[in-house]
Amino acid sequence: LSRELIEILAISRNQKLPQPGEENQILELLIQRDGEFQELMKLAVDQGKIHHEMQLLEKVVEKRDNDIQQLQKQLKEAEHILATAVYQAKEKLKSIEKARKG
Repeated sequence: LSRELIEILAISRNQKLPQPGEENQILELLIQRDGEFQELMKLAVDQGKIHHEMQLLEKVVEKRDNDIQQLQKQLKEAEHILATAVYQAKEKLKSIEKARKG
């Protein structure tokens, strides 16, 4: 569109016969396209902000996942310790019962 406008202006200056309304149509199209471009730029900026927020949230989620994995590991260790303690307690009870019977 810009090239067309420049060509029309150059031709009209050389010929001294401007076509009525053609220059205005191209200018209006340029203004319309500029508006569309500005809207797209605004949308791109908004999407950039959203993308940045998503990256921050992904980091938070990753940290929480790591925290959860660490807690699961600790719970498993505690479960193992408790299972061992329960087993040893049962064995002691058995030996106490045998001692009473004996």
